[in-house]
Amino acid sequence: MDPILWDKFFADERKPRTKPLGADQRLLILQKLQGKLELGILFEIFTREIEKQIDVSRLIWDLDDTSTLIRRGKGTEFNQTFVLRLGENELGKLKYTTPYKLDNDEINLLHTYHRLFAGPLSNAIEYRRVKNMAMRDHLSGLGNRSSFEQDIQHSIAMSERRDVGLVVVIFDLDNFKQINDRYGHLDGDKVIRRFAIALKHAVRTSDRCYRLGGDEFIMLLQPATDKSAQKVAERVHHLINDDQALRTLQVSSSHGYAQYQKGDTTLSLIDRADRQLYKQKRNK
Repeated sequence: MDPILWDKFFADERKPRTKPLGADQRLLILQKLQGKLELGILFEIFTREIEKQIDVSRLIWDLDDTSTLIRRGKGTEFNQTFVLRLGENELGKLKYTTPYKLDNDEINLLHTYHRLFAGPLSNAIEYRRVKNMAMRDHLSGLGNRSSFEQDIQHSIAMSERRDVGLVVVIFDLDNFKQINDRYGHLDGDKVIRRFAIALKHAVRTSDRCYRLGGDEFIMLLQPATDKSAQKVAERVHHLINDDQALRTLQVSSSHGYAQYQKGDTTLSLIDRADRQLYKQKRNK
């Protein structure tokens, strides 16, 4: 047999045999997807159903300039992108990588899966949006206290299990009450927003920043060491000096940090960082 025909024969044999979804199958898939609001769980169910008929090497979901790897696997030359929609709303793009070129039956089957998936996916996206709003400080755009308390528990667990360095850095603004009294609360709010921008620009994407309330801010740096905290504090200082609005209002800040030690709790970490912060304030 001709080698090309031989390879084609076995390639066709390896391909899953796609079948249109019957009404009972569509109903069963919908039942599995409905009510799942966590995106990770939803995508796990979705890909598990697809892989019953189509071999997927890799799957990526793009939404709002963010790419999420749903299925990790080897890249191939066969790639197909589908736009997900529910009515007029776009729900991102799914980028499939497969071991072979998808035929028309497989493409039509994926469209059927996507139509079933769109409603639950839209609900999960909205749930994430509302959840993120509840965990965000409305003035600064940073995480709020609830978000911090949730994230630090995860960070401490990471340090315990994997010996990953964790540093907590606390900032507060010097004489913030006087800024409010002298310039008014509108300028005080501007200071909070501009300082939050400086904090975000001073850290890596893997680090997290929060406003705990008033003029008190906190960072979780991981992986990190004491030197990491010092470098971040220096960057914050330079960014404040480079910001025209903050410089005009004569804004300055103090900071303290604490590196995770085995057996630390949230309270013990914050207490050590707080003591260092107030020591710095007294020495100014």
